[in-house]
Formats: sequence, structure tokens, C-alpha cells
Amino acid sequence: MAAPFCASLCNKATERFETPPGEQAQVDWGHFRVDHDGRMKRLYAFVMVLGYSRAMYLEFTEDERLDTLMGCHTRAFTYFGGITQNCLYDNMKTVVIGQDDDGETIWNEQFARFAKYYSFTLRRCKPYRPRTKGKVENGVGYVRKNFWPRVRTFTSLQDLNEQARHWLDTVANKRLHGTTFRVPLELWKEERLTPVNDVSFAYAERHQRKVTSDCYVSYEANRYTVPFAYVGSLVEIQDEKNGSLRFYCGGQLIAEHPKSMGKHQIVSNKKHFEGIRSTSSRPVGEPTPRYVSQIAPEVSERSLSVYDSLMEEAVFQ
Repeated sequence: MAAPFCASLCNKATERFETPPGEQAQVDWGHFRVDHDGRMKRLYAFVMVLGYSRAMYLEFTEDERLDTLMGCHTRAFTYFGGITQNCLYDNMKTVVIGQDDDGETIWNEQFARFAKYYSFTLRRCKPYRPRTKGKVENGVGYVRKNFWPRVRTFTSLQDLNEQARHWLDTVANKRLHGTTFRVPLELWKEERLTPVNDVSFAYAERHQRKVTSDCYVSYEANRYTVPFAYVGSLVEIQDEKNGSLRFYCGGQLIAEHPKSMGKHQIVSNKKHFEGIRSTSSRPVGEPTPRYVSQIAPEVSERSLSVYDSLMEEAVFQ
């Protein structure tokens, strides 16, 4: 009678797969709910775990869109100081489109270009075997059990991510890991990561706006300042979807702001107004036409006899 029970346990058993330094990172999303002004709002947690050291990166975002996913990867690479040889994913739609008749994975074209640009190989979990990325799934569970209960309040998504970064640096990556019995930060130093490209992949869609005369730019029903020198200019807004907005003009970064989670809010930076009085002057209007009264030309007076003589000359000629 015990045989079926044993068979069931065997089907659930999974052989632990360890990778050498620098070979693999595992990626997944976690879903969290928060009370936002009396309404429940969903947030998404991007988690990347280095397979060898178990070092972790965490970032909360507004959605799981492709541009958001690529932005999270880029910031994770910067945090880790490099890139692994490959990254492992489940069947998330922004990464995996499906498979062909031969069973080969069909990758999202843009994400495949992103991976090629950063020189890492895409790996997919075997179908119906999500436990093959157990390192990152355990990581998401650890975030839920250890970090999330620590969060009492946060003022913005940027504030939440600052709390998450503090937790990563002081708790998650400094703890004694329950599987390796080593501190991730110590093993992290042994990871052989590929350096990150200095020029980032253009992953984010930018939104064009015109700067108003009071130095503000409107975006998603909120207003944000940029330096006064850009009044009247067209600027581009890059929404990182992690609580941060970046403002560009002519390809140059000119301002950064935490993204407001509300509506009809004003987010300003006092430095954007500094010097506006000293450098500006009273506007010079268009020249106004000026009426000048015409002066009658001066006429010399002559005797009538002069005109009579002129007439006589005309007759005899």
C-alpha cells in the first residue's frame, strides 16, 4: 500500500542543480498588494538571483511590461557589477512567445536583441518543471516573508525601492544562506561576471512634452519641474515604472523626479528655478510703429514779375 505514496514522493523530488561562478542568474516576478488611498493596488516585484552566490536584486514596479522588464535587468546588472553567461526564465509572455514544431523556444524578438546586446544567453525552464528555477522562487518567497512584513508605510514607489535597497544591502545579501551556509555577499566576490556595456540598450519608450512658461511638464495628470532654461523646449520623459521619471532634452538628462502615485499633484525641485530672476530680464516686445507728423517743405518766395518773365520766354521760344 505504501508504493503509490512513495511513487508520488519520487515524482515531486527534484535534484538540486548548482552552477559555477558567473554562469547563471534566475529571474521571476512576485505580486504584492498595497492599500492605496483605501483601494487595493497591485505592485510587481522583479527578483534576480545569481545562481552561484545567491546574491539577490529586488525592485518594485508598476507593471510587468517588456520595457519595464528590460529596465529592471539593466539596473540589476549595474547593482551586481556585471552579467552572468545566461539567464533562466519561466514562460513569462514578455520573454517566451511559444515553441516551434521541433519544440524549440520562440523568444520575444526585442528581448532577444536585448540579450544579444548584453551578451547573455536566454534559457527557459522545462515546461511543467518550474522548480528548475527554484533559487529565484525561493528568493521571491524570502522577499514576501522577510522584507514585506518590515514595510509599514512608503510615500512613493521610489521610497519603497529605497527601503528594498537598504534591505538588500543590510539583510538579504549579508545573511547566512540556508542552502550554501555562506554569506551571499562573500560568494558574490567570487562570481565571474561580464562587465556591463557603458551605453545602455534603449529599452524605454519616451514620451514627448513641451515645457510650459512656469517650468513644468505634464505627465499622467501630474506636473513636474525641469530647469527654467528649457522653457518652451520639447523634452522627452522616460518612465522607469519603478517610481522614477527621467527628463531628457537633446539626448541629455536634465532632470529626475520620483513619480507621483496620485493625480493632479505638483512635484518640483527648487533648484530648477535658481537664477531665473538674475538671468531673465523684462521681455522685449515687437517694435511699436511711431507716428511722426509730416513737416511741410520750405518754399521760397519770389516776386510775381519773375513768373511773368518766365511765361514770356515760353511764348517767344
